Amino acid sequence: MNFALKCRSIYNTLEKTVLILSILLASAFYAAPAPQAKSDPQANGGIFGRVVSAATHEPVRRADVKVYNSKDQWDELTDGEGRFRFPALAKGEYWMIVHRDGYTDRAYKTEQSDFDEHKELPLELIPQGMITGKVVDSLGQPLQGAQIQALGSDTRGGRITVREHAETNDLGEYRLSGLDPGTYRLRATYRDGQTGEFDPTPLTMATSYFGGSETAPGISVKANSVTTGIDFILNPLRPATVRGTLHTEAGVFSEKATLWIMGHTGEGGHGGVGENGKFEISDVSPGTYDISAETLDKSVTLFGMATVEVGDADVDTVEIVLKPIPTIEGEIQAEGGITTDSKLGLVVFMRTDHSTPASTGVGRPDKDRKFTVGLIPGEYLIGLDALTVSRSVQRIELDGKPVTDRKLRIDESLETKKLLIVLGPQTRP
Repeated sequence: MNFALKCRSIYNTLEKTVLILSILLASAFYAAPAPQAKSDPQANGGIFGRVVSAATHEPVRRADVKVYNSKDQWDELTDGEGRFRFPALAKGEYWMIVHRDGYTDRAYKTEQSDFDEHKELPLELIPQGMITGKVVDSLGQPLQGAQIQALGSDTRGGRITVREHAETNDLGEYRLSGLDPGTYRLRATYRDGQTGEFDPTPLTMATSYFGGSETAPGISVKANSVTTGIDFILNPLRPATVRGTLHTEAGVFSEKATLWIMGHTGEGGHGGVGENGKFEISDVSPGTYDISAETLDKSVTLFGMATVEVGDADVDTVEIVLKPIPTIEGEIQAEGGITTDSKLGLVVFMRTDHSTPASTGVGRPDKDRKFTVGLIPGEYLIGLDALTVSRSVQRIELDGKPVTDRKLRIDESLETKKLLIVLGPQTRP
């Protein structure tokens, strides 16, 4: 080999070597993880924990752990051992919410000690329960599309609330899941037939509590349980039309009035309009109802109510007498040397039933700490807005008689009622 060829061969070898080294260096550069600053959990904060089932103490996997404060929010999912970690969370107070389908949500408030002690936070989730059953008609035929509702009582005013709901399948069967441990009443409603204005199919409807009445017993649901055999027998009938008259003690009421119909087992819940002393409400399924009427003139509000039984035929004889709504004259006083100022909060009266859409009344104390409010007859829960910020309620009286649990019952008497709210020093825990 001559000298030129030998030099050329050496050059090619060197070129290949440089290329290979370049490739290896590039691979090492891209494969190596980016350098990260070392973090000291004790110095930088951070919390971690483990989520388990309260029933079995097994880990709850893929639970959503949400940590938040007034400005920011962080989210993590638990791993195969039910563990979660927020390593970069600064020391402070946060709210934590843990959620997983099939369990009751768990809330937890972090404290400084959770960061200082740097220990695993043990969080237990309570498994929810399930209710199953079937809905059939009076001939034993399954009813598809029936709505099943689990009802509970809200802590504010005892209002009926729907906790969970389900729908029956083609076999009339339902599975009502996601129920927190507690006691529920179950209600089934069914509607079949006419779907539009031009649909000639006859409309049939039915509603019933499990147990057959508005005072039906509650069904107890335990954690991680399945309650079976909660069956309904419904008898769908053609809905009726309810007609009646409106008048005052002086005679026929010729102006307009709004009407509201509400069944004792939750059916209804829709309105109508009365005019020239008459009213008509259609599509009313069988049941017991309260029909309320209220005038549109808010300066002198008149109100009346009647109870009616509806079967499989129209009802034409309902009579509603309109009267002025009762008036409450309220006053706020202070005891124990406590001085109240003119910036008192509102006094809110919340109805504890759904017999009328007029669910609240509001009293606005003036500079003398007095107020006047009109309330439709019924039961109310008294809510004191900003009154308890720096004071506590010592007692409440209506016409000199004590009001317990802040529940107030207004009858149909037209005599003005005197309400007294007495405040004292704020009670510290």
